[in-house]
Amino acid sequence: MSGAPQPSGRLHPWSWLFHAAGALKELALPVLAVVVLKRNDDFSALGVAVGAAALACAYGWLRARSFRYEVLAEEILIREGLLMRESRQVPFTRVQSVSERRGLVHRLVGVTELVLESGSGGKPEAVMRVLGPGEASRLAEQLRLHRAARAAGAGEGTGAAAEDPNGATGRPQQVLLTLPTVELVKLGIISNRGLLVVATGIGVLSQNPDLLDLVPGAEQLAESVYGRLAEAASAGLARLLPWILGLLAAVFVLVRLLSLGYWIVTQHGFTLTRDGDRLRVQRGLLTRVDVSGRVGAIQRLVLERTLLHRLFSRCTLRVDLPAALVATGHVPRLNRLAPIATSEQAQALIRDCLPGLDLQTLAWRRLHPDAARRRWERSMLWLMPAVAPGVALAWWLPGLPADAGPVALAAAAVLVAGSAWHARLWATSAAYAADQGVVAWRSGVFGRTWVLVPEGRTQVVTLRRSPRDRRVGTATLCADAMTATGTRALRLPWLAEADAAALNARLWHAGVEALPRNRPGPSPGS
Repeated sequence: MSGAPQPSGRLHPWSWLFHAAGALKELALPVLAVVVLKRNDDFSALGVAVGAAALACAYGWLRARSFRYEVLAEEILIREGLLMRESRQVPFTRVQSVSERRGLVHRLVGVTELVLESGSGGKPEAVMRVLGPGEASRLAEQLRLHRAARAAGAGEGTGAAAEDPNGATGRPQQVLLTLPTVELVKLGIISNRGLLVVATGIGVLSQNPDLLDLVPGAEQLAESVYGRLAEAASAGLARLLPWILGLLAAVFVLVRLLSLGYWIVTQHGFTLTRDGDRLRVQRGLLTRVDVSGRVGAIQRLVLERTLLHRLFSRCTLRVDLPAALVATGHVPRLNRLAPIATSEQAQALIRDCLPGLDLQTLAWRRLHPDAARRRWERSMLWLMPAVAPGVALAWWLPGLPADAGPVALAAAAVLVAGSAWHARLWATSAAYAADQGVVAWRSGVFGRTWVLVPEGRTQVVTLRRSPRDRRVGTATLCADAMTATGTRALRLPWLAEADAAALNARLWHAGVEALPRNRPGPSPGS
């Protein structure tokens, strides 16, 4: 790649439309309030709406015209702003994730939105709204060529192979995973994503019951269901139970149908590829999303297998990168490396991201023998306050069937015994490993979760010991990494005190050894 800077570039001519749409979103609430609260019959409310639209269009045009970018030898120079001019220099080495989004309007106009993210957190380093597809591809290609050129220079200086540890290597792209429609159907059945839509609908209807009048026959259907439930309740639990099970089955089917639609729309055409050290995901039916991130920047991998995953012999693989969170929701980050995959495919992806790692050969270690009791005691902290009021109401609340109290008491006893059984199984299956360059944690009874954190990626390691821990001889180890999710990268509860101290020291030394590789080298004149 030539070291000469490229000519200064501008956004696409239709960019003002998307900046204006963003301004209209900010003005929508006050303008709507003015239009709704205006009671007279003149056209002042309409004038306010038209004026707001005109101002948004003018702002969008000025905003788009003021944006400039220039691709230099080692960085991208961004200039933007109307009254306050801002210049930002984005070094290529800081770019951790490159994301593209093409919604319906983008595809109709023939443009794309490009976002460059680093691991600093906050807003992205650069949001180019919008570019032509050719220009966006040219910028992404220049980033790739820059990484390849740096790798070639490093290889000439050290005698090593010209392979860039931070980017592409010149080898052809490798397709790691594709998801046909049948896999998305399975994902819709497995996932509970439709619960969000159901919960949102219930919340809206609870605050606006008049909306039911717009649905033909909804009121009659609700009255019929309520009447049947009341009739069955008065006859006893034997007749009420089938109705409850039927309603639960109907909700289950509705949730799965909504989940199925969500995953088909968002994950249609899912393709995961690798080019050197960069992973790239392309997906979407209506809105086409193209996101990428560096393999070397992966902070954590999470492999999940719920009960439904196990029934379909499938799993989900997620990754956490230190890419900045897009607070305004421009594009999603690279987080679902494999929304659904077989165990063999998931383990192949793990080996591809963490070379040399084999989950089957990790040296797993058990928790402290007191872990089962501690887990059961923790579950009782929320189970008893939830069960006791229900049992009391079943005994003394008037209008319930005569057998409601004994049935509720028996159900509570089953729940308490079941929680003890579940805690014992959880403690038996839970284990951790510090081997092959990673710290791994597995847990779960009906579903299983594996968390993998490379040793050198941990930022802060904390040992916690309560009075109970000091008496029993246990400790909890928590590790933080530069994840964009804001959650702890790893939490290992109820370890033996000596094991926790040894693991803490191991992670600390691994973090110290990784520091020289992450710090910039001394300048030649120093």
